[in-house]
Amino acid sequence: MMTGFAILVGEAFISFYRKVHAINFGVYGATMVGKTTLSNQLRTRGEVPQINERTVGLHRASRKTVKIDGDSHTVRSADVGGEAIYWKEWVKDMQKRRVKYVIFMIDHRHLDNSSNLDHQVAWKFLVDTICANTWPTNRKKRDSDYPIAVGIWANKYDIWGEKYPLKEGQTIDKHEIFEPFKYGMRQLNDKGIPCFKYIVSAKSEPEMVYRGVMTMIKDY
Repeated sequence: MMTGFAILVGEAFISFYRKVHAINFGVYGATMVGKTTLSNQLRTRGEVPQINERTVGLHRASRKTVKIDGDSHTVRSADVGGEAIYWKEWVKDMQKRRVKYVIFMIDHRHLDNSSNLDHQVAWKFLVDTICANTWPTNRKKRDSDYPIAVGIWANKYDIWGEKYPLKEGQTIDKHEIFEPFKYGMRQLNDKGIPCFKYIVSAKSEPEMVYRGVMTMIKDY
């Protein structure tokens, strides 16, 4: 009886801890890639409205509860602009909140137009920032300042999935959409930071969003 009661108490404590202890996620990427849509999807599960306005600056971080397959976690993330003038806000967000998991969102614009380097330039900035030994303020980073893992999420799969399908026998992580980011992933791996490649339709598939977040928490 006491053993069973102890188990129940332990499970209740873990559940309570997960609710009150929010895990900091940082969501970054080029403008109009779907960061705001992802934020809305985490906050309100289901079909989210079309968003046509660009996010300006850094918004206040908010808590969201992620539930899937009977498991639940509370995460905290902030919506932030994707234009180059706001990249310094990405750094402020990472430093202030000590972000534990980073999601870098991309779409298929670099496949549609090989001269479009929106994602690649933003990715290089992010990787250089994460791998640096100091913050822009010249303060030396501590181990806790580095993220546990970085996810590269290829958003809008509902749009590009048929246009750029997987080849027979090809796994998702080998898809050409991730090809330009391999060098940055190697840099992160050399720093001891694993990378997680994922495809998602943030606007229309909440299950994909929740499963992606939960996979990062559980696997890393």
